[in-house]
Amino acid sequence: MNLVQTRHGALHYLEVGSGAPLVLLHGNTYSATTQERLAARFADEQRVISVDLLGHGRSARPEGLFTTRYFAMQGEAVADLIGALFEGPVPLFGMSAGGITALNAVCHRPDRVAALILDGVFRQVTTATVDAHHHSTANMSPSWHRYMARVHGEDWWPLLNDRVERAIELMASARTVVAPCLDAIQVPTIVFQGGSDPFVPDAQARVVVAGIKGARLVYEAEAGHLIAWRNPAAFRERVRRFLHEHGLV
Repeated sequence: MNLVQTRHGALHYLEVGSGAPLVLLHGNTYSATTQERLAARFADEQRVISVDLLGHGRSARPEGLFTTRYFAMQGEAVADLIGALFEGPVPLFGMSAGGITALNAVCHRPDRVAALILDGVFRQVTTATVDAHHHSTANMSPSWHRYMARVHGEDWWPLLNDRVERAIELMASARTVVAPCLDAIQVPTIVFQGGSDPFVPDAQARVVVAGIKGARLVYEAEAGHLIAWRNPAAFRERVRRFLHEHGLV
């Protein structure tokens, strides 16, 4: 297996394609395996490294992860990974929790981050995010439960799902700021936001954009959570142009 040791335990990753690197970070309860089709979209031009976040897939499950430090720990681990895997800066492409992880990682290793591609991110956990998580879990199909059990393990999957929800509840209650260094970020940044996203209120996404100097917002009023899945070809082309514009391909 591809493993990198971090301060919080090992991170597992999958790799596909060749060329300039692109690090892909999945959302909560997903994994590198669930992102294989997304990674393949960029593999013709990029070496795509898809990471299992802490607690997910084949990565470590450290003590204290599912607390108000959830995103801080994820970012610290990814910062260690990019510091170990690469000699220079690389773009981070994060979806939902993966995007917030990227925003934490750049706080620790700004020298290893060349750009940020963020889809469905917020600065602070709100009750809207809690409600959306509860709704998502309550309406999860049996077939998706079975698939997630195969990805994460039969015993661990129900615990992971429950603990992620509890961590989100804790952060909402504590009004935890999960994107702590926006004004210090100096890399090209593009943020995708859907106007009908139940997990991320518009105001939260716009705080992230306003907080990062020069950040670009791609807004689709009718889109829900994660624009990457709404129109795959159009999304891929937007990201490709962004990467070419900044010489990252």
